[in-house]
Amino acid sequence: MSSGDRNTVSGRTYRRTRPRGFAEWSPKPDTLRLVDQVRAVLEEYREHLPMTARQVFYRLVGAFEYPKEEKAYDRLQETLNRARRARLIPMNSIRDDRASSAGHSFGYDSPAEFWDSVRASAHYYARPLTEGQPQAVEVWVEAQGMMPMVAEVTQQYGVVVYCSGGFESVCAKHDAAARIAYREVPTTVLSVGDFDPSGLSILDAAAEDVAAFAEQLGGTPPVVKRIAVTEQQITRYGLQTVPQKRSDRRGDHMAQTVQAEALSPTQLTDLVRAAVEEAVDLRALAKVRQRSERERQKIQAKADRLR
Repeated sequence: MSSGDRNTVSGRTYRRTRPRGFAEWSPKPDTLRLVDQVRAVLEEYREHLPMTARQVFYRLVGAFEYPKEEKAYDRLQETLNRARRARLIPMNSIRDDRASSAGHSFGYDSPAEFWDSVRASAHYYARPLTEGQPQAVEVWVEAQGMMPMVAEVTQQYGVVVYCSGGFESVCAKHDAAARIAYREVPTTVLSVGDFDPSGLSILDAAAEDVAAFAEQLGGTPPVVKRIAVTEQQITRYGLQTVPQKRSDRRGDHMAQTVQAEALSPTQLTDLVRAAVEEAVDLRALAKVRQRSERERQKIQAKADRLR
């Protein structure tokens, strides 16, 4: 049966050209060389996986003189697609936007399984890391694909990461303001985003709108700090830049613009960690960790007696 004769959900037929599922692939030598370069990048930053395709792109530009143009980026995306289908690159090494879901189906096969889960959960007992902190800290990341990498750092400090790329929505900004307004302590926001008119204008508008909503809801407006990308970081790290688009006239003209994904995973995580440690009370954090461990040991001992 040809691909065009296959049954489809809609009942339509197509002259299919793209592979489905895992598929054999025999790339040309130049494409295979690109795959090898991608592997080298993934190996270099294996502690920070998964990476977004854009992050891989900027590493290729810097390390292998890969062309810095959208046509080359499109080629990379297609190569990543085929290479993962061919099992030449691990599927989970690249961060794509995943499908979202809602609702759940949950239960236990037996009472014994329930008590097993209770005993197992005792191992993960911990008090909130925000306990005793004089202020709340959260991180806003413009690119959703970068959130897991940033959260891997911030969760060690009890700091939550939010995607600010969706803050053009009035509901998203109101939700952020409500969570900030109802806290008993003031909030500091650490922002990671593109150094370009779009990224900066979204941040400025969101900060102003969230502050206004928070105040009107009876809370304290947040302090918003830009931690990446900054003009100083462009020079410090030698980041790849492009001129501002002529069609983009928001704010003052910018001679050079940079996407946040131009930062290497190491640079990004180091910047986030330094900013979080400056904002968080590390002594209070150490105390709550010690208290958590004492309580966890007691709970674990009780759980063990349930056997």
